[in-house]
Amino acid sequence: MKTVVGAVIALSAALVAATNGPIDGPKPKDIGIALFRGWQPMDVFGPIEALWGLGLSQPINIYLIDHDGDTSEIRPLTPFPTNSNTSATVLVDYTFANAPPLDVLIVPGGGGTRNQANVQPVIDYVAAVYPSLQYLISVCTGASILARAGVLDGKRATTNKRAWTFVTQFGQRIRWQPKARYVRDRNIWTTSGISAGVDGVLGWIEYVWGSAVATEVTNVMEWNRVGANDDKFGKLYGLW
Repeated sequence: MKTVVGAVIALSAALVAATNGPIDGPKPKDIGIALFRGWQPMDVFGPIEALWGLGLSQPINIYLIDHDGDTSEIRPLTPFPTNSNTSATVLVDYTFANAPPLDVLIVPGGGGTRNQANVQPVIDYVAAVYPSLQYLISVCTGASILARAGVLDGKRATTNKRAWTFVTQFGQRIRWQPKARYVRDRNIWTTSGISAGVDGVLGWIEYVWGSAVATEVTNVMEWNRVGANDDKFGKLYGLW
């Protein structure tokens, strides 16, 4: 009896290890982040922090990309009602036209996604580059850019629960998931609001490189990681 129980435990452990082990095939190396005016700071810098930790053990490159390749700012398109000034500007590495070949593209959200003209260059870039990517990741209302690019059609996806009505209007053929921290459907990962981008990227790191690497990155960040289905904000905003 002990032998049988021991064998079952060993098999269960092996299955868990297999589930949390790295996937087969070439690992992504070149990661781009598509910017536009009015992007959300944590949508960009949260994933960058996780990728910085990944870079301690894996060879990766991060590129910031936008329509003109000069600078990109978080200044909103319309002033805050409080007249607060929270603007910041970052240098950009490439334009959408001259960006290097990418393995992964991350698309953040932010107030700027609500202006169609503002994000049309990003929408066009996502539609053009998606077929050549290994992975596509959106954060927050960045899912609206993926939806408008047509790459989420027929797939499961999630987004910021507070902005649910705004984002989901763009995807009639998308299976939107109101109770999810992040969702993977084939090679596309979509995440909920703002901080969920970190959990989604950590989940993606675990999927690609395995649980040991993801755990090390999480510990370096001292991040309290949340799972894919651990979401309370859909309920907060009456979505389930």
